[in-house]
Amino acid sequence: MKKLFLPLLITALLCPLMLISQNFSRKDSLIGSVTEERAWWDLLHYAIDVNVDVKNKAIDGQNIIAYKVLKPYQYLQIDLQSPMQILSILQNGESLSYTKEYSSYRVKLIKKQVEGDLNEITVKFSGQPPVAANPPWDGGFVWNKDKNNNDFIANANQLIGSSSWLPTKDHPYDEPDQGLEISVTAPKELVSVSNGRLVSVMDNVATTRTYRWNVVNPINGYGININLADYAHFSEIYKGEKGVLDCDYYVLSYNLEKAKEQFKQVPKMLEAFEHWFGPYPFYEDGYKLVEVPYLGMEHQSSVTYG
Repeated sequence: MKKLFLPLLITALLCPLMLISQNFSRKDSLIGSVTEERAWWDLLHYAIDVNVDVKNKAIDGQNIIAYKVLKPYQYLQIDLQSPMQILSILQNGESLSYTKEYSSYRVKLIKKQVEGDLNEITVKFSGQPPVAANPPWDGGFVWNKDKNNNDFIANANQLIGSSSWLPTKDHPYDEPDQGLEISVTAPKELVSVSNGRLVSVMDNVATTRTYRWNVVNPINGYGININLADYAHFSEIYKGEKGVLDCDYYVLSYNLEKAKEQFKQVPKMLEAFEHWFGPYPFYEDGYKLVEVPYLGMEHQSSVTYG
């Protein structure tokens, strides 16, 4: 029996894995594989513009995706889940043709892709992103109201992925090496908070305002984040292992004094984590805590807090 035990144990452990592998669908492969249409290009940067239509719980905009050609290939995969839709894809001002299979778009490039070249495509999109059923674990958008009946909106991409609302290279093996820029346009009474550092705030027509944020570090797609609310802001400086770290806090206006007391824990937390695990990895992009209408999530440089 002892001689049989190890082979039986190995078989018992491997059988569930073999059964799982036999049940992979074409959809699973498009989502989870480094396909030919993904492997040949290195993601460099996202330049994202998003307009938020609060009344209709909809968004539209564009994502300019910059990449480096690793080897010649003429087809590129971009991901965007239904009910969101891609409206057009452009390169060098030319419209590109594409086919959709599940949430993956296979884009045919006109320009010859030469190894080492730096190129970009512009993807325009619109739709009503999925509403989160149980955020953050079952992701999507949350469209709530605060106690003063102001709109209180946030998204979380956990499990569902960034392509639930944004056309991206939605696979964890590749991140934008040069970070991203994200501009969010929404009703003027709302403050928009996203990843990285605030670059500018611009009034548009009488009713909307655009907040532009910039991230310089590589960033995981599922951590790209939008938050909109009647936020109050305060900040402090933490002198950490890599120098000065800007800490910014965005909370609902009526929670400001409560947050100023509770967030006194932040420097202590940072000191403990840096002692045990090394420096906070995103000094260049700062550290933020942002109040949201769900329990919270670890968005890079924009940690959400319920």
